[in-house]
Amino acid sequence: MTIVVDNFNGANDSAAVQAAIDYAHTYNGNKTVLLADRDYYITSKIVVKEGVRLLFGHASRFVISGNFRVLEIQRNASLVGAYIAIDDANFNSQVIYLDGKYRYYNTWNRTIIQDINIVNWSGSYKGTGLHLYSNGTNHEISFVNFRNINIAGLNTAIRLQSVQPATGYSWINANRFESVSIDDCVQGITFISSESIPNECSGNLFTNLQIQPSGQTVKLMTISSQYNEFHGMAWDLTQVKNNTLVEFTAQSSYNKLDIRSIPASRIVDKGQFNMK
Repeated sequence: MTIVVDNFNGANDSAAVQAAIDYAHTYNGNKTVLLADRDYYITSKIVVKEGVRLLFGHASRFVISGNFRVLEIQRNASLVGAYIAIDDANFNSQVIYLDGKYRYYNTWNRTIIQDINIVNWSGSYKGTGLHLYSNGTNHEISFVNFRNINIAGLNTAIRLQSVQPATGYSWINANRFESVSIDDCVQGITFISSESIPNECSGNLFTNLQIQPSGQTVKLMTISSQYNEFHGMAWDLTQVKNNTLVEFTAQSSYNKLDIRSIPASRIVDKGQFNMK
């Protein structure tokens, strides 16, 4: 039996969605929570808890009003088929957020983010579409698959951020981003980390990238850490007035950029042994 959100009561759509997820998390049975083919007006954070799959119908949409983190995805939880529309110019938070404190690791976990559309139609160019964050001893996001992700109209499409913990290491390593489209965003893909341990974002693979900048775009990529790869296409680069389209920071090495439409003159490499 699939758990249907519209069978749950709440003060608003946010409360009803969270109630269905909470029930699925504790229920010793089906862990799939299904949204109906309608708009859900979301005004507070939704947490997709461990072991739960939140499944959107083909015509389901989250319409976001307010400024808050929209979806936090715990380890071994999944988000499938989401259409998320930012309808508030004050929004300036993360749309989909993974926190390394949940320790996403080992290939047998089932964390999947798939078939996602995120659009800021308010015209504000604020917010971050997908944010992976790790900041604590042994905090980790690894071996997570992100497939068929479309992001439009935000400040930053994808951010990977690993912060040096007080002790030990934090990682965002070995994740796959397949068939990602970035359209009309100020910043495309941004890495914030050291080159290697204690806080690294290494070995992440981006394949079948499609990047469509606009007059609002400042930079396509800012890359740190090691052994990350980026394969795909970038279009209409004359729309970007800033000369630097891709920057490899001083904390980068052995990364590979395979987007042939980006001219070498618009790539700044402050690291070492990067291929472009």
